[in-house]
Amino acid sequence: MANKQLINGKVYDWSSVTITASGMENMEPMEISYDDEQESEPIYGKGGKIRGYGTGNQKNSVKLSLLREDFNEMCRVIQSKGYKNFYKYVIPKIVVNYADEGAATCTDVLTKIVLSKRSFKAAQGDKSMKVDLDGIAMGGIKINGLDA
Repeated sequence: MANKQLINGKVYDWSSVTITASGMENMEPMEISYDDEQESEPIYGKGGKIRGYGTGNQKNSVKLSLLREDFNEMCRVIQSKGYKNFYKYVIPKIVVNYADEGAATCTDVLTKIVLSKRSFKAAQGDKSMKVDLDGIAMGGIKINGLDA
């Protein structure tokens, strides 16, 4: 049985997170968010009562925020692999580990990430430049080894 965190004990925070993207080990994302969902809909029978449910499509999304310097490194890696179009490159895998001393490590694996949006912003007073990337995990998202 894994060690259980106690109330008022150390909980996962940003310093607990390690993010690695295959082939892009020099990048250090500032933020990552990902979600998935499975459509489900009630099926009704006699008397308007639910008699079961049907499922539809699965959906997921991935969002990354990088410093402009890390984004430039990402572009360099993509170009070194022979790609001339940013959106045609598929990131094979992103692994997100949550680990604290004395607690079990949680591992989330996002596979075959296809990026579909880049957002850039620069404003007076900024101390750093951030690039936001949006996409989907075509291979799915596993949370602690559990598929959606």
